[in-house]
Amino acid sequence: MVRAPARAERSRSARSRGREGGLPMRHLAAVLLTLAVLPALVAGPTLAQEFPTKPIELVIPYGPGGSHDLTARALASVAQPYLGQPLLVVLKPGGGGAVGSQHVIRARPDGYTLLFGGTGPNTTFALVQKAPIGPDQFAPVARINYSAPLLAVRADAPWKSLRELVDWARKHPGKLNFANTGPWGAADLPMRMLARAAGFEYNNIPHDGGGPALLAVLGGHADATFGFSAQLMPQIAAGKIRVLAITDTQRHRDFPAVPTVREEGFDVVFTMWRAVLAPRGTPQPILDKLEGAFRKISEDKSFQALIRSLGDEVHFQGGKEFEKTWRDEWEQHARIVAAAR
Repeated sequence: MVRAPARAERSRSARSRGREGGLPMRHLAAVLLTLAVLPALVAGPTLAQEFPTKPIELVIPYGPGGSHDLTARALASVAQPYLGQPLLVVLKPGGGGAVGSQHVIRARPDGYTLLFGGTGPNTTFALVQKAPIGPDQFAPVARINYSAPLLAVRADAPWKSLRELVDWARKHPGKLNFANTGPWGAADLPMRMLARAAGFEYNNIPHDGGGPALLAVLGGHADATFGFSAQLMPQIAAGKIRVLAITDTQRHRDFPAVPTVREEGFDVVFTMWRAVLAPRGTPQPILDKLEGAFRKISEDKSFQALIRSLGDEVHFQGGKEFEKTWRDEWEQHARIVAAAR
């Protein structure tokens, strides 16, 4: 009978000590959580200020000599003054671009291992093969530029415009022989998009790359193909090829008389972009610093001259803007891939 008050007294005494001599448990937990998070909050800006302290690797998911490799080397040639460290071009081809892409995805997200990604591996291949190397796996840093393919026919072909070719193809289903550059390649996909938008059927003939596809057209084994300006220019200058349209949103500076596909009445836009991508989880301050450096690189006059020598222009987009561009492209291509299955 006399023990209960004693226990009550001790309980009141403990509560009193909690109020007067220390912090309530919920307040103590909040303090401990703040102390745990504070180093990370402080380290983020500090890390970005120090970054980079060593060379940065730019991984190319293709072999040597292609447009990605040449553009990356143009970047690397002027990068050090803007990055503060050398930009090292590392070739990791294989698996349709999956080998290089997965190498970067698995890398430490510290800004020192980046991918020079593109439409081919990181949109088209990722969708067709259901490979986890798309926008969900990367943090975009910046788009550097893109190339838009041009629809080319022989100079003696009966079609003087895209509309004439489409009208003929509609009247002769399956008779238009198209030379693609390989399944789902840079010529195959825009032709699928055009045929779907314009409502015609064609004979799709695969070739091992843009060179063989163009030779097939020149040799009379195919009626048309899509190609890039640098590849087509010599044949156009020689009077062997006629260009009917471009899949960009604007006309090409070297072919001002060639309309866009949209101008011809068909809602098709297709470009092969080249963009710097970081692994997901890379701290935002580092992404911001990288974006700023690549923006300055893209404005460098010598870099712009190098890109023009490749038949391209600089089409810079920051990380957030390009992520929207990429997501829009992803959704559009997903519909095309789904329709083909």
